[in-house]
Amino acid sequence: MSESPAAIRLAGEDLGDHRHVCVVADGERDAYATLMPFIVDGFAAGDRAFHMIDPQLRNDHLRRLASSGIDVPAALASHQLEVLTWEDSYLVGGRFDRSTQLSLLRHVVEETAELGYRRTRLIGTTEWAVDAATAGELVSYEAHVDDVLRRLPDVFICVYDVNRHSARTIADALGTHSASVVGGVVRTSPVPAPASARERLVAAASELFHRAGIQATGVDAIVASAGVAKATFYRHFPSKDDLVVAWLREPRTRWLDGIRAELDAASIEPTERISRFFDGVAEWLESGDFRGCPYLNTGVEITDPAHPAQRIIEAYLQEVEDYLETLLQAAGYRSSRTLAAELQTLIAGAISLAVVRRSGLPASMAKQAGLALLSEASR
Repeated sequence: MSESPAAIRLAGEDLGDHRHVCVVADGERDAYATLMPFIVDGFAAGDRAFHMIDPQLRNDHLRRLASSGIDVPAALASHQLEVLTWEDSYLVGGRFDRSTQLSLLRHVVEETAELGYRRTRLIGTTEWAVDAATAGELVSYEAHVDDVLRRLPDVFICVYDVNRHSARTIADALGTHSASVVGGVVRTSPVPAPASARERLVAAASELFHRAGIQATGVDAIVASAGVAKATFYRHFPSKDDLVVAWLREPRTRWLDGIRAELDAASIEPTERISRFFDGVAEWLESGDFRGCPYLNTGVEITDPAHPAQRIIEAYLQEVEDYLETLLQAAGYRSSRTLAAELQTLIAGAISLAVVRRSGLPASMAKQAGLALLSEASR
């Protein structure tokens, strides 16, 4: 088991270091023409196969594998082959959850090693996400898959059907994969440089702080998730408090930046920008699985006024209020500072309720309340 796994080929080409591949297929027949040699080669190499497919096609899928010469009953019994339906993978509990799916991927690669296989060849079909909302969630998830695959030999193939997915979804999906198969031809872009230990620690902290909270997340859990030694942690962060500060300064944590960039690029009237700000908050909450505002959440957890995170939190909340004041001034409102503070209060309350109810409705209600407030304000 000490040998390095053999090179992986797909559509007649060596994938090299590419581990996350988008296969764009023109229907079921085209998809299997690309995938079946990849699957058969995997069994010949002693790799594990893990497939996530349409429940209505599971039996047909198993028949196709058997007709290609694979001993399906034996492979299932040894767990060299696992075939899950969408309901048992992407849609556990009836809905897609990015964190749950990423956790499943981590479990699969860990289980593969425990079973004695050197590598997982995972295939997932994606026709469950054909509407705009779920497609957006899927693409967001795809952008994080490389975090799971980093430094691993496993290969994940994501299949998109041009007859089911929109051109926008496929274009977005292609942008999250360093390799793709389109029209039977492999296309690659440079593999991103591996994340530094510091980047992995901040990424691990972000995921764990969101999921379990800061106080409940220990250094050991962060180190294990990041895949680094504890000495490496302390080389970059003298204490957990320093990591909390770095996380709060991380661009991906700053939800305001995305909303501001979208509004600044939009050709809309100043008053409409205020309305769209609330819409942006609702979209951010939904795309982030209603985890809430990292700054508000941290402020609730960390009550020590001397904690270095407090300055970051106060500065960020002031930045949000200042931006709202800028929007109000552009729209011609006189008491822009007072109105900005009132709108921020509505937004903060909406974020908290949205987290509890796991719904974007509180943001919509805050929007209506905010617009009513502005209708009574003088310009």
